[in-house]
Amino acid sequence: MPHSSTVVGEVLQIDGALNFESMPRILEETALYAAQETLPSCLAIDLANVTDIDSSAVALLLHWRREATRLGKALRYVHLPQNLVTLAQLYGVDEMIHFPSQQAKPAS
Repeated sequence: MPHSSTVVGEVLQIDGALNFESMPRILEETALYAAQETLPSCLAIDLANVTDIDSSAVALLLHWRREATRLGKALRYVHLPQNLVTLAQLYGVDEMIHFPSQQAKPAS
């Protein structure tokens, strides 16, 4: 499944794979999103339609957190896949990413 992202209201929806292969495109799309002049004070990234995850997804969540901080914005993740939460916990960075595990959605 190809990767895409869509802005719906104040939510950036990520669709498709969230892995090493898709990283260049995701980084480009999210940089365009972050460059908007009218960014809300709280950025939301919805991962409900993510189909494939590898360890690079954890690095991406950390990158997004750093970018939100740099921009002076709050950031929240919506519909986190459980396998992504588990990877972040395994690497010991779940608290750095700032997401409560109860937000995780079950893996499909």
